[in-house]
Amino acid sequence: MPIPVPDLRALGVEVARLRHEQGMSIDRLAEAAEVHRKSIIQIEAGRVAAKISTLHGIAHALGVPLPELVAPICARHPKSVRVPTPIV
Repeated sequence: MPIPVPDLRALGVEVARLRHEQGMSIDRLAEAAEVHRKSIIQIEAGRVAAKISTLHGIAHALGVPLPELVAPICARHPKSVRVPTPIV
């Protein structure tokens, strides 16, 4: 089964939504997450696959758990069936 492509646009929409809900500017979020403002702009536009450390900083700055922030990335993917690896 091929690995589904992450929905980076959905992640960007979620970051922007949470930022707006909290009345945060891009500059304020970037400062709180300790990333460059250009990174926030690129993520919100769905143009980059951010590093996990960047997403962790953004989630922390927004006060949400990381899994909640990244949930939209896979929301449209079918659930994969995990087959346990046999112990040899």
